[in-house]
Amino acid sequence: MKKFLYLSAVFIFIASAINTQSFDLTEQIKRYSQIHVEEDEKLQNNNTEESGSAENGQSLFLSYESIPSRVYVGEIFPIKLKAIITRDDYEKITMRLANSENFRAFNPDSQWEKDQNGEYYTNIFYIRSANSSSRLPNITVELVSGGEIIENATLEGGEIEIIPVKGDSKFSHVVARSLAVKNEITNKFDDKSLIVTLEIEAAYSNLKDFNIHNGSSDNYKEDLALQSIEYTVIVPNYVKSIDFTYFNTINHNFQPINVPLNIKSSDLSTHTDLNPKESKFKLYKDIFVGILLVFFMALFIYKKYKLAVVGVVLTGLYLFYSNNPFDKIKLHSEVSIRVLPTEKSSVFHITEGELEVEKLSSKDGYVKILLPSGRIGWVREEYVVKN
Repeated sequence: MKKFLYLSAVFIFIASAINTQSFDLTEQIKRYSQIHVEEDEKLQNNNTEESGSAENGQSLFLSYESIPSRVYVGEIFPIKLKAIITRDDYEKITMRLANSENFRAFNPDSQWEKDQNGEYYTNIFYIRSANSSSRLPNITVELVSGGEIIENATLEGGEIEIIPVKGDSKFSHVVARSLAVKNEITNKFDDKSLIVTLEIEAAYSNLKDFNIHNGSSDNYKEDLALQSIEYTVIVPNYVKSIDFTYFNTINHNFQPINVPLNIKSSDLSTHTDLNPKESKFKLYKDIFVGILLVFFMALFIYKKYKLAVVGVVLTGLYLFYSNNPFDKIKLHSEVSIRVLPTEKSSVFHITEGELEVEKLSSKDGYVKILLPSGRIGWVREEYVVKN
C-alpha cells in the first residue's frame, strides 16, 4: 500500500511538471508568433513604401545646402542647392523659379557640380527680391534628355527675412555691394538749368531702380556681378555737385556719393546738345558774313560795281536762312517733351495746345526741337502735325 501511494505521488509530480512546461511552451510559441507577425507587418510596410517610390520612379531629390538668414529688398544674394540623382539617362539639369512674381534668378543656366565622392550635385544660384516676402519662391529642377523633360522635382521655398531699405531724400533706392560714378558730363541746358549725365557702375545691385532728382535712365546693362547705367538729370545752374546715397550690403549702412559738376563749353553728345544757333562758331561765321555784306554794299554804293550786287544778295540770303531756317513744325496738343530721345527719359514740358517749334534734327523716331522759350527737347515723330 505504501509503495502504491509513493508511485502515485511520483506520477502526479511528473504530470504536473509536464503540464507546466507545456503551458510555458505554449506561451512562448504565442509570443514568438506575435513577434513574427509584427516583424512581417513592419517589413511589409517598408516594402510597400519602397515599391511606392519605385512605382513613382522618383530619382531626383532636392534640398537646400545653404541660404542666407536675411537679405535686403533689391539685393542679389546666393542660395546653394543640393541634388541627389539616382539615374543617368539625362543630358542636362535645368532650374527655374515657380510662383516667382517677386523674385528673379540671375544665373538659372549655371552648371551643376558633383561633390568629390560623386554622391550628389550642388549649384549656387543668385536671386533678387522685389519686395519683403518672407519666403523664397519654389524652385523646380528638371532633368532633360533629347530636348524633353524626363523628370522634375520642386523644392518648396524656404523661410528668409527680406528687409526693406528706407532712406532719406538723398537715397537713390539702390542696394549694392559697391557703387561708383565712372564719368560725369555737364552742359548748359538753358539760361537757368544744367543737364548732367552720370555713368554709374554697381556690383550685385538693383541699379535699374536708381532715381534722384526725377531724372531718366538710359543704356542699362547688367550681368550677374556688374550693372551699369547712364542717368540724366536737369538741375538749377547754381548747383555745384550732385549728392546721393546708396545702401551697402556688406557694411550694412548708407554710403554717400559726391559728384562735382564740371560745365563743358562745347556740345558733346545727343544727351547734351545745345541750340546750334548759340554756338560760338556760328556766331563768328555770322559776323564774318555780315562784314562781307557791308563790304559788298559799300562797293555798290560808292564804286557802282554791279558785281557787288551779287555779293550782297548771296550774303544776305545766307544770313536770312541761317537765322530763319524753313524748318518750322507744329506739335499736337498735350505732347510730352523729353530730355532724351528715349521713352523712359524724363518729361520737362507738356504742350497745352498746338505749338510751333523749330526742328533741329531727328534720331531713332524722335525729333529734336527748339522751343520758343529757348529750351531744347525731343518728341516722337508721330506727335508732329502733318502738313
